[in-house]
Amino acid sequence: MNNIGKQTAVALLLFVFSWASYAQQLRFVTENLPPFHFMGADNKPAGALVEVIEALMIKTQLSAQIEFIPFARSYDLALNNKDIFMLSLMKSTDRKDLFQWVGQIFKSKAFLVGLRSRSDINISNIEEAKSFVVGTIRGYHSEQHLKSAGFLEQKNLHLSVSYKHMWSMLFEQRIDFILTNFVAVDREMKSIGFNKEDIKPFIELHDFPGDLFIATGLKTADKTVTILSAALQQIKADGTYKNIMDKWGL
Repeated sequence: MNNIGKQTAVALLLFVFSWASYAQQLRFVTENLPPFHFMGADNKPAGALVEVIEALMIKTQLSAQIEFIPFARSYDLALNNKDIFMLSLMKSTDRKDLFQWVGQIFKSKAFLVGLRSRSDINISNIEEAKSFVVGTIRGYHSEQHLKSAGFLEQKNLHLSVSYKHMWSMLFEQRIDFILTNFVAVDREMKSIGFNKEDIKPFIELHDFPGDLFIATGLKTADKTVTILSAALQQIKADGTYKNIMDKWGL
């Protein structure tokens, strides 16, 4: 570690020791989404991004509780309360000024995926997809992205409240595509009884924001956000973050 890095680490530790003594326990809220965050076999939070949060708590000596709550409820809690963080949230234009952004925790790509057996479907862009029905989770940024692109509920946009319902709709051919990143699909589908080999990506959405951030509402103290942000930068610099991603194949 160079001198600047050492000075940063020392400053962070001093800041933490002076702050941690009276900081409340932090809450990280998220949904069940393997391999990023899910309830493990031992009934404890598990996953790549859960381990990132655990590394941050070790680095900062703060304490945290991770809770699995549906997305819309998680979003509302983080937006309107102090010391509650979305474990992973896309930093879209409409959200930018509503939250404090601790830092990027993952980057993914978005695709329209559908059944491999659908030989009747041949599209090359999002406009052509409007002739079909696309599904996503209600409250996700993907909902707003599709609506901005001209998709309409009751016509060519279907919104689900859970992944199980969304994938069931696809396999029952009640919808034609799902807007999702392809990284989490394998574990996600296995957990609800479907096979990744039965689906394929049809097109990539290059204009869809793929950066996921740790985010908290404006009521959380600036000091807390600063501590976590500095710690996130440190675990990326010292290799901890990469080791976690490699472990989970991300």
